[in-house]
Amino acid sequence: MAEQARKNFLQTIEELRWDLWLGVTTIGLVIFGVVMVYSASAAAAKPYKFLVSQIMWALLGLAAMITLQRIDYHRYAQPRFIFGFLGLCVLLLMVVFLFPTVNGAHRWIVFRSLSISAQPSELAKVALVLFLAWFLAERERHKELENFWATILPASVIVGLLAALIVKEPDLGTTLMLGVIFVAMLFAAGAPLSHLYKLAPVGVAVAALLVLKVAWRLERVKVFLDPERDPLGKGYQPLQSLIAVGSGGTDGLGFGLSRQKLSFLPAPQSDYIFAVISEELGLTGAITLVLVFGFFLWRGLRAGHRAPDRLGQLIAVGITTAIVTQAFFNISVALNLVPSKGITLPFVSAGGSSLLVMLAAVGILLNVSEQGKEMGRVGDGESESGDE
Repeated sequence: MAEQARKNFLQTIEELRWDLWLGVTTIGLVIFGVVMVYSASAAAAKPYKFLVSQIMWALLGLAAMITLQRIDYHRYAQPRFIFGFLGLCVLLLMVVFLFPTVNGAHRWIVFRSLSISAQPSELAKVALVLFLAWFLAERERHKELENFWATILPASVIVGLLAALIVKEPDLGTTLMLGVIFVAMLFAAGAPLSHLYKLAPVGVAVAALLVLKVAWRLERVKVFLDPERDPLGKGYQPLQSLIAVGSGGTDGLGFGLSRQKLSFLPAPQSDYIFAVISEELGLTGAITLVLVFGFFLWRGLRAGHRAPDRLGQLIAVGITTAIVTQAFFNISVALNLVPSKGITLPFVSAGGSSLLVMLAAVGILLNVSEQGKEMGRVGDGESESGDE
């Protein structure tokens, strides 16, 4: 009976045609996130509120992932869908300004009666990936990819529109992520490097202007360079995070035994959850988590490499870049390698809309991977077992 159950399980996996490693890695990160959110929020006034919320959003996200994994990604390559999706994101990014500020920013659409909030900028990242994948694939098909005016400039306008609305919230971290996605997808599409060199000075100038001309951002950069200049004020968060990371040592204090989460470390269940992981699981746990995201990066880029067309390749590169870049930013903030940003750790941090959107994006990525596998079987006779 056990042997028959094993055969049925393997047959089910084969019928799904998932990239098993990518799917298992994602689900593993989600489960790990639920456990760590429970630990990190232990000192909160309502600790089980975060746990229940994380489980609920995780289940919704996994359902979205499974659903989108079954939808052919070519269906998204329709102008009606692409521009409708972009239009919805632009509308939601404007609607956020009708809601009261949360922590001094207009980033959330809040439904107080349901105790639910959503962050439209998370959706904007996926919309940008799908738009650029479709647009750049079309430009390549029409042999206009190297034309700056027909390709790079129109794409830059869309990126600039989304970025302008998000930076107005204000959310410079997500704005920078849009820029990274844009550059990565242009590079993957094969756009001439000379075009990227033209964009670089503009991007650097805009980023510098947004920092130098806004007093609190400039102060945050100064504190990043020297957190001890204001240890009880602007430097409090990075210093407490570094204390948590350093306290963990090699093996950590043990699950649930973090001291910094006890009202010392701000937002331990979201923005600074990596610091709690480092304190409780030590350097070993922290490095393992980083390696898992590195493995996710490899599987995501592998899915793009095996995609049957340029559209699939660019979707895979865009989604993988968005997720791994966000993880890099979050971990870097916890280690004070970059100025403090309110960015969650994908799949791990508490955050409803972020978790839901990220898992939905992985569903699209899994569909790209699935079609790449099918192409490998039929088109070139590649052995799945040999490639693993």
